[in-house]
Parts: sequence; C-alpha cells; structure tokens
Amino acid sequence: MRKITLGFAALAAVAATPAMAGTASNTMPVSVNIINSCTISASPMAFGTLTAIGGANVDTTASVDLACTTGANYDVSMDFGVNPTAGQRYLVSTSNAANKIPYSIYTDAGRTAAWGNTSGTNTVAGTAGATGVVSLTAYGRIPSSAGSMPAGAYIDTVTVTVNF
Repeated sequence: MRKITLGFAALAAVAATPAMAGTASNTMPVSVNIINSCTISASPMAFGTLTAIGGANVDTTASVDLACTTGANYDVSMDFGVNPTAGQRYLVSTSNAANKIPYSIYTDAGRTAAWGNTSGTNTVAGTAGATGVVSLTAYGRIPSSAGSMPAGAYIDTVTVTVNF
C-alpha cells in the first residue's frame, strides 16, 4: 500500500505543473529627466541693540543659502525692501513711520558693491558645485551719517530671489 500512495503523489505533482510551449521577451525603457532647481533661505539681518546711531558705521551680516541641482546656474537678487525711497533701503520705526534709518546691503565684506535686483549688474550669480549647496553672505551697514533717531524698534523686509 505504501508504494501505491507514493505513486499517486508523484502523478499528482506532474499533473499540477503546466506544460510550457515556448518563451518570449521584450525590452522596457527606463529613464529620468532632471531639471535645474534651486531653493533659497535667508537668515535675519539684525543690527542688534544700539544706544545711538552716528559717529561710526554699524555693520552686520546675514546668510543666504541655496540648495540647487548640481551644475545649475543661479542669480540671486534682493529688492529694496518695503520702505525704499529713491533706491535707498530704510528701517522704519514701528511706532512712527516718519522715523527712518537708512541702511544698505552689499555682496562683499568691504561693503563696496551694493546688492540689488538688476541681473548682471548688482546681483550674485554663479554655478552650483558638486553638492548643489551654495552659501552666500549678505553684508549690511547702517552708515555713520544715519543721524540720531528716537528709541524704538525699526524694521524692514527684503525679498531675496534666486533665478535659475
């Protein structure tokens, strides 16, 4: 009886396997398209807490950071803030809008090249390297000629834009 049981099990296994008549194959294309891209972030530019303005320049810095596609060309611009007059940026008192402190933002540590929004003239352009990470420094200055202002908070908001 043992031999008969094993014989039926072997016959059942052969019957469950389908018979293959042939094979066919084809190719499947696989692709990706990478486009240039950049994101931008900027740290606050804070001149700090002062007891007076005038007599000496007040300098500070802020960081402008990009995360771009490797090899992407970029051009970073800054507008003149929400309080400009005749191309000059101003910090405006939060309690009296008539009180204004002039300030400038530069692309260089010597504070000789103003940072603006005219591509090819006063923006910062370059090409993202192998990591795609670009760190730029914005150099701020309240000039010694700013004059005396009443105590209080003075603010402005500058829009920083990257074109790629």
